[in-house]
Amino acid sequence: MANGPETIANVARGTRLEADFLMDFKSIMGVVVPAVEFQGAGGAKPDYGFANTSSDLDKAFKQFLGLLSVVAELAMAEGTTLQIAGDVKKTQRRVNALNYVLIPRYRSITKQITQVLEEKDREEFVRTKRIKHMIREHGKNGSEF
Repeated sequence: MANGPETIANVARGTRLEADFLMDFKSIMGVVVPAVEFQGAGGAKPDYGFANTSSDLDKAFKQFLGLLSVVAELAMAEGTTLQIAGDVKKTQRRVNALNYVLIPRYRSITKQITQVLEEKDREEFVRTKRIKHMIREHGKNGSEF
């Protein structure tokens, strides 16, 4: 601010310093998330003239370089959060599909199968009773079966 916005804008346009970030991906519990790392400019020095600038600009330059690694960490944290949030939404949709569609459908199918098997069991029981009754009746009459 002491140098004025025009001086700062001229210095910013004239600098050749570029921030290099290494972008990679890693897996956290099966979720692929970004890994961002600032490839430091450890020995970076201001490349602007000192005639129209003050030492405050040099301090701001150093603080800005220090902030670039924080920006990389922030970008990694934000990317990780967004990726995990997306995967949580996907998982929630799958859970809802299981709870509200598939599990009720399979319970209904299981109930139908159980009812059919119980009905067949009752029919077999009645058939067995009927056969025993017929055998007893034929045995009383003395006739051969």
